[in-house]
Amino acid sequence: MFYGINILIPGDFLTPLRLMMSQEELDALRDTLGANDPLIQQYYRWIQSVFSGEITPGGFRQRSSKTVLDTVLPTLHVLLPSFVISIYLSRIPVLKTKVKRLGKEKIFSDVFGILLISLFPPIIYFLIGERLESLFRSLFNQFEITGTSSEILLFSELRIGFGYLLFAIACSYIIVSIFELLALIHIPKQKLLIAGLLLLIVFLFFDAKEVVTMLFYSKNAFITIGILTVLLIGEFILFNNIIVQNISKEDHIMTASAIGYSNQKIFKDHIIRNSFFPFATRIAINLPYTIASLVIVESTTGWGGMGSMLYRAIMSQDSNAAMAILFLLAILTATLRLGINFSQIVFNPQLRGTRNV
Repeated sequence: MFYGINILIPGDFLTPLRLMMSQEELDALRDTLGANDPLIQQYYRWIQSVFSGEITPGGFRQRSSKTVLDTVLPTLHVLLPSFVISIYLSRIPVLKTKVKRLGKEKIFSDVFGILLISLFPPIIYFLIGERLESLFRSLFNQFEITGTSSEILLFSELRIGFGYLLFAIACSYIIVSIFELLALIHIPKQKLLIAGLLLLIVFLFFDAKEVVTMLFYSKNAFITIGILTVLLIGEFILFNNIIVQNISKEDHIMTASAIGYSNQKIFKDHIIRNSFFPFATRIAINLPYTIASLVIVESTTGWGGMGSMLYRAIMSQDSNAAMAILFLLAILTATLRLGINFSQIVFNPQLRGTRNV
């Protein structure tokens, strides 16, 4: 890929500078950055720069103190909370449906899911962006929180990055719990316990100034999470409708309903658990498309993740940086897929107990 792009595509990261610099100055700059070195040398520098987190510009003589996690973490800050919120909220239409109607077509929820998927990220940003901005402003004013998001630069990026990831996931569980309480499904004790433990870890290992920094960091983060969540909820609603419709026609569900088990017990013990395996499989299959949507979502909100970085690299004709970001996105996709596969083995007793005879 590296050789093909560098040989077949004319120009490089320095090509746009030919309109602002003389040819002598441009040649001197190329020698300084190593742009005229053999491709094999540029390739090894490019690979080293990718794994050190320095992806712009790729292949040139650049030094960086960053790591790969410093590049990947901003994307995980919005991706993982979006998954948590979307997975649980997409179950609400199914949980509010009576067991005897689960095997029938769900026209209204299907149409609603398709509508959410068809929304373009800038449209979602127009609908929810200002509302979330106002919500954060009111919270800051109410609790007299002052500062700027640029204070995040005062701390170790890796340390604050992992801390904020825990904080964002905790907030996601709290959001899910609020929606489940409003929908009168059940009291989400387990989710609130997880959220409380994660917040306790954050408050124990980070001081007040760092927590305030996380709050300012959250404003733009949760706008991005909101847009991505809307798109994912629509997709997951369609997944759940198909999976639950098939499971509800199985004999053990009909037997449980005939015995007189409550809807909540049937959902908890028979439907939700059995739907995890096909649902996780569908998420893994569609994961590359979800990762690809980050380019549009992050560019819409200006979030500094790999999606917006890829967009800027393409617009600036930096093919080496674009390849580096695609390489990291591929690694992230493969890692998440492996995580989903291992979770299926852990939570699915049929896979865990399988033996080759």
